[in-house]
Amino acid sequence: MADQYLILKNIRISNANAIAGFTYGFPAVTHFLGFVHALSRKLQQNHNIRLDDVGIICHQHQVHAYRESIYEPYSFALTRNPLTKEGKTAPINEEGRMHLTVSLVIKAQGINIVSEHIENEQCHTIKALAEKHKLAGGRIDAIDDCYLAKKDCHKAILRPLLPGFMLVERSDLLAEKNTQSANPLENWLDFSALKFEATDEHVSDDDEKVKWQQVAKPKGYLVPIQIGYKQIAPTYNAGDVANVRDSDTPVSFVEAVHSIGEWIGAPSKLHSLQDILWQYHYQAPFYVCRTQQPVELTTENDDIELDLDF
Repeated sequence: MADQYLILKNIRISNANAIAGFTYGFPAVTHFLGFVHALSRKLQQNHNIRLDDVGIICHQHQVHAYRESIYEPYSFALTRNPLTKEGKTAPINEEGRMHLTVSLVIKAQGINIVSEHIENEQCHTIKALAEKHKLAGGRIDAIDDCYLAKKDCHKAILRPLLPGFMLVERSDLLAEKNTQSANPLENWLDFSALKFEATDEHVSDDDEKVKWQQVAKPKGYLVPIQIGYKQIAPTYNAGDVANVRDSDTPVSFVEAVHSIGEWIGAPSKLHSLQDILWQYHYQAPFYVCRTQQPVELTTENDDIELDLDF
């Protein structure tokens, strides 16, 4: 059976969670796969439709943060909660929020493509169901369109979703850096920090001051991201841990797993659609989201050719 690709175009989300582990500015990848997994469970029960891998394209984002001046760090714009039952001011738990617009390319199975009328009805049902869910803790205000891609060519699928940036995994760059240095945390921070190093060149012959130059980074719009979780405690039986959301399911404690991602703005830089499709990978004690294959960007001209079908 040929792969089907479902497009949820221009999902406008308000007050989504902007904090992901040690990072902020965009929700964790697990939010998007969790959203699609929740949709898939309901669609499987009622319509025998299954949703799996997810491609993420961001069109617009606005983090609720401010700073007093250009020399000050950013702070989140927080809200004051209602008074407690004792009439006292409730404490503020720092919550990073953001508005964003994204599109999702979802690998699907079971959508009826024999009749165009039935296909459109199923897409309308999926769109209506998706609008009832939350995504990354934020409210979905609207979804412009939900349709099934007519071709499996990544350029034909992604070009109608431009302008936007596609998130891909670049853990290969982090692994390469870890072979050069034994400190994984410093290597991970190198992708987000601005670093300068002293050169052998002096400012003048009579001056002991040296010139400083910025340490070059790998090319690309690289960002640190959270991609999953690592188990840090044994699995407890259902009911052994108090105050959990689901008392009927075994539970374990985890910590966030971080890696490197890259935002790519041109479909011509990709080899195939598989480069941007995220899926769950489980190998104890890790439960992470990864793209299906390591991404190797092409060196071809980045200019976008005309697509007559589009």
